[in-house]
Amino acid sequence: MRQQFVIGIDGGGTRCRALLQDINGNELGRAEAGPANIMSNAQQAMSSILTACKSVIAQTSLPIPLKDVSVCAGVAGANVPEAKSHFLTLEHPFAELTVISDAHAACLGAHGGSEGVLIICGTGSSGTAYFDGAFTDKGGYGFNIGDQASAAWLGQKSVQHALLAFDDVQKRSELSSRVIDYLEVTTPLQLVQAVSTYTPDAFGKLAPIAVQAMENGCHISHGLIAEGATYLTSLTKSLLASTNTMLPLCVVGGMAPIYLPLVEKSLKEQLVSPKFDAQHGAIFFPTMKDSYYAVHHSR
Repeated sequence: MRQQFVIGIDGGGTRCRALLQDINGNELGRAEAGPANIMSNAQQAMSSILTACKSVIAQTSLPIPLKDVSVCAGVAGANVPEAKSHFLTLEHPFAELTVISDAHAACLGAHGGSEGVLIICGTGSSGTAYFDGAFTDKGGYGFNIGDQASAAWLGQKSVQHALLAFDDVQKRSELSSRVIDYLEVTTPLQLVQAVSTYTPDAFGKLAPIAVQAMENGCHISHGLIAEGATYLTSLTKSLLASTNTMLPLCVVGGMAPIYLPLVEKSLKEQLVSPKFDAQHGAIFFPTMKDSYYAVHHSR
């Protein structure tokens, strides 16, 4: 039975956003909670989703029990089958819980449920193309081995440069000085200790330092950001080639405004503004999966 209320979730490595709608699509409220990456911490992700859902319901004057709410969560890590399977074994109070990747939710939202390509460069990074009823995914392998051009990647690269500058392997720069000042360290071992427990979110908080240094003319920062832009250009071209057609392109995430000026001109000509956000995309999904939906992983 279709529930009277639905909550769309956009869960990433930094925060979890919730959108509450009634059965007619009327927006009733929005709320945020903590990180929701089901691959790195499934229990934390479920806790964040619960918190966001309770918060968004609390904004209304309606007595809506969670057991009467359908939730569709687009969450980081759901592109990994084992992570998704494990997450779905966790207890929850909802009438229904549907889980898709945050990239798929964002793509459906950005293109209003129509065909298109989406590049995400926020705390993490990934790309997906929705074409002929199917998704083709590239990237999204996680911070430890991927997430090039993400905020976490840029923050970690900045720390690596600061260490190399400490050792006089690379010349000291505005970027290395800013990292050292931010972390309040004076030796390389102190720096290592300072970041020893850093999560992707924590590394991502260093990204604005690199951006500011680039804007001040730091060639090291410019080189790192140019490297990220080159990766995003190649990722986008690969996704477009997989569909063999010219699809509209959306680039979203906190790092998007930093990289977009540096991507190739031909790709800029395909750029469109997102129609809806990822929470809407998550809500779109249940109505689409019953008709014609498949997921193709191009690895």
